[in-house]
Amino acid sequence: MRMGPGEHRSVAFSDEAELEPVLAPFVSEGLAGRDKVLYITDVTHPAVAVGLLRGWGIDPDAHAGRLEVRALGTSDPDVMVAELTEAAHRARAEGYRALRFTGEMSWAVREGTETLTAFETQVQAVFDSGLAMGVCQYDRRVFPPVTLSELQRLHTGTDVDLEFDGALLRIRRSARPPGLDLDGEIDANGVGELARALSSAVRRERGDVHVDMGRISFIDLSGLRVLVDTATALAEGRSLVLNRVPEHVVQLIRLIGWDRAPGLRVRGGGARWSP
Repeated sequence: MRMGPGEHRSVAFSDEAELEPVLAPFVSEGLAGRDKVLYITDVTHPAVAVGLLRGWGIDPDAHAGRLEVRALGTSDPDVMVAELTEAAHRARAEGYRALRFTGEMSWAVREGTETLTAFETQVQAVFDSGLAMGVCQYDRRVFPPVTLSELQRLHTGTDVDLEFDGALLRIRRSARPPGLDLDGEIDANGVGELARALSSAVRRERGDVHVDMGRISFIDLSGLRVLVDTATALAEGRSLVLNRVPEHVVQLIRLIGWDRAPGLRVRGGGARWSP
């Protein structure tokens, strides 16, 4: 999922390999385009982060002055936001379109959610100005699951319909039809969030649960398996209805035979929901 100035996303990961499909394009697209990149580490040594970038095909030496990787100097939200604001203005003054920022949020485990709330509230003004865009990194190995969920909801603001907002996938509740709207890519990085959102929708709705897949650009077998498992676990008389499914995904579902799974109804890309 491409990002532009003003956008503020998050990524939850369990190991560095899960960061690659999010951060590699985020950094490389900025360096190939008109942006400056700032990568802030916390528990990771900057040299290790540089090594990760090299492993992802990004040469930091070739972008000296345009790509900066450095350690977090403070966890004071006022100072952090002031430094980020200054970096964004400096990038614009140097002729760049915007500042691409990514940072490890592990410091929030030490400082608590109140400090993170203060940071997120203040830093949003930097993104709203159009001077910057950002991806915040949440490490599942240091965040307890409940705390992680709370922090991600703080990160995404007060949008009550937003179930999950990651760098590659966004999940929203829908009222008409009742269920979920999906936007982006679903692979190993987002399948857990999809499963949680589907489980919540099944509990929330009394009848059929609809999933709009019209804005899904990629879904792997693990994502399809979650959809099928959710459908087959529904009580008799209820269905999981997949709307606006891309044609190549419809063909894959039919090839595997999952279109015959109990409780699953598949509507191709041209099909619109009607009550």
